[in-house]
Amino acid sequence: MRHLGWSMQQTSVVAVVVSYRPDERLFRALDALAPQVGRTVVVDNGSDAEAVGRLGALAEASGGGITLIRNDENAGLAAAQNQGIRFALEDGADWILLMDDDSIPEPNMVASMLSAHAAHPEGERIGLVAPLLGDEEGTLKARAYVSKHALHFRPVRFGPGDVLDDVAFAMASGSLVKAEVFRDVGLMREDFFVDYIDFEFAFRMRRAGWKLIAVGDARLQHRLGEYEQKTLFGRKFCFNSHSSFRRYHIYRNRLRVWRAHGLYLPAFFAFEFASIGIDLAKLILLEDDKLEKLAAIGRGVVHALLGRSGVKAG
Repeated sequence: MRHLGWSMQQTSVVAVVVSYRPDERLFRALDALAPQVGRTVVVDNGSDAEAVGRLGALAEASGGGITLIRNDENAGLAAAQNQGIRFALEDGADWILLMDDDSIPEPNMVASMLSAHAAHPEGERIGLVAPLLGDEEGTLKARAYVSKHALHFRPVRFGPGDVLDDVAFAMASGSLVKAEVFRDVGLMREDFFVDYIDFEFAFRMRRAGWKLIAVGDARLQHRLGEYEQKTLFGRKFCFNSHSSFRRYHIYRNRLRVWRAHGLYLPAFFAFEFASIGIDLAKLILLEDDKLEKLAAIGRGVVHALLGRSGVKAG
């Protein structure tokens, strides 16, 4: 489905959106994507009949602008992404935009990323362009992580007008990836199921010689976990939390990423240890179901050491 005013570059972009029990944000996202890409592929991971029926009706009314791929059960984020990526590659896409069902692009997000890529002196080496993430609650910081060499890794704040080079990794949602990258380094690791899929893919890209950049003029509203508010010692804390199911996969898969890519980027460990410390402190001090979540983390670590993969309920 094509819209007047689109550039040929934008029509060569196929968005891949993975949905799983979505809420209204998915449909807001699809509306926001329509004028920015050539086609949208929604891969639904076993949502209820109402959501699937609504998606089916939307696809039918789109005139080819939206394609729906249905899975009867949750095949995992990576497997669903790969279904959409394969469709986009067969459809002749030059770029593939990966999206979650709760991420809403602001107007001109895709155009801003394409423009930054086109203007970059090393455009041929750039395989992934990332937007600036934000959320309605303000818990996501306007920053990216930059790594110029194996012993360098630091957070960098950025905003409108900025283009960051040497980005170490990017969240999958909002990432605009050259189709050539998938042909070169392969697709997403389906045995990860969910979490750290994007870290592993970014490190694989960098090791193959591809660059990642982040663009401050491209903005995406994204939700990282479940938003919560708690009061501790008279002070109000706003934060995002994850279930025991997610905590299991986060800790299992982060150890698998360390083992596969840690020697290539040892500076990443300092970031990870700090992240773990903050996460555990937040869990113990603020979150509910502490013992259940800590047990899930423990199982994830043990299963990583034993080499187990796939899906495992936390």
